[in-house]
Amino acid sequence: MAARFLLLALVVAAAKTNPLSAEEWRWKFRHPTLEAQSLSQSQKTKIVGGNEVTPHSYPWQVGLFIDDMYFCGGSIISEDWILTAAHCMDGANFVDVVMGAHNIRDDNEPTEVRTTSTDFFTHENWNSFTLTNDLALIKMPEPITFTPEIQPVCLPTYTDANDDFVGASVTLTGWGRDSDSASGISEVLKEVDVTTISTADCQAYYGIVTDNILCIDSEGGHGSCNGDSGGPMNYVVGGVTQTRGITSFGSSTGCETGYPDGYTRVTSYLDWIESNTGIA
Repeated sequence: MAARFLLLALVVAAAKTNPLSAEEWRWKFRHPTLEAQSLSQSQKTKIVGGNEVTPHSYPWQVGLFIDDMYFCGGSIISEDWILTAAHCMDGANFVDVVMGAHNIRDDNEPTEVRTTSTDFFTHENWNSFTLTNDLALIKMPEPITFTPEIQPVCLPTYTDANDDFVGASVTLTGWGRDSDSASGISEVLKEVDVTTISTADCQAYYGIVTDNILCIDSEGGHGSCNGDSGGPMNYVVGGVTQTRGITSFGSSTGCETGYPDGYTRVTSYLDWIESNTGIA
């Protein structure tokens, strides 16, 4: 029986002041979730937050403060473009893009650069009910000046699209919540290593999941959570990091219940990205 799709608001709503100030933040959800079928599985505690990264080891990771209310992640893919999730930008008016940050709440980091964009768009076939085509592009108002702390990530190649990418070891990064009980996002960027699973295995939990979605095995106690939306699924091949997925959805039962998380499969959208950005 196909699972019902349940869309909850899960990004993060910030106080309407400088979003990078040290004062306390209050968040609400805007990350899409799906209702998972109850299958027999180990209910291990999910180490949602992972470990703090070596500062600036993911220099393409950006923080997105959307309409002074919501928070998402994203990836620099060129001097002009940021790749993120459609559910982050759907209906937005403007976005503050924070680059070169490690502690997202410290606006005094010397490596940090912040700019505002009103030029962005979601995939034309984005569907908020089925969570298909969950990706968006943000055009920067001026070309990004690259530094050691601010760099683009590589996209997969067209040849990579032939790989079903099952059983791959990938790393998720983001400032998302550490647990279901956490009141806000992590101050520092964190990472967690996970393994991808097949579309069929993911369908066993959520029903209709297309081949344009990558899912990860969360049963061992790792995954993404609120505030990680739009961020990258990092995959190292030949010493080069690619972004293979965009953080899209989790289970409506919460971040710590061990159900798979879903990510937009970047290799399925290389034509779309190239046609809109010229990046091949």
